[in-house]
Amino acid sequence: MAYKIEVTADSLSELAGKVLALAAQFQVTQAEAPVAKAPARKAKAAEPAPEPVAPEPDPEPEAVAPEPTPEPEAATLDFDKDVAALVLETLAVKGRDVVSGILSQFGVAKASQLDEKLWPELVAALKDA
Repeated sequence: MAYKIEVTADSLSELAGKVLALAAQFQVTQAEAPVAKAPARKAKAAEPAPEPVAPEPDPEPEAVAPEPTPEPEAATLDFDKDVAALVLETLAVKGRDVVSGILSQFGVAKASQLDEKLWPELVAALKDA
């Protein structure tokens, strides 16, 4: 017996979802499969084959705003890439007085003298400047 299925979709992901849903409906285990073929019936010429009914399209998932990226923890900060680079960038944009003022709030003259546990706070202060 021949079967014809037509699936229409607006996107590849929608098509994949419909095909997977359709395949799930027709999964047959070996125990359920017919053992012997039934004799083929002759189709009546006067009756057209029924039109296949497409399943309702799945609703598009709602757009979800990405969660804000948390400030990196001290363990994930690299001094050269994260802290020192930001100090130099702030120095170039805001000047020595601004950077010295921020470092003095932490009781150090150089960022390299700061305890690494305080790096996230220094990074936040430099970004706020």
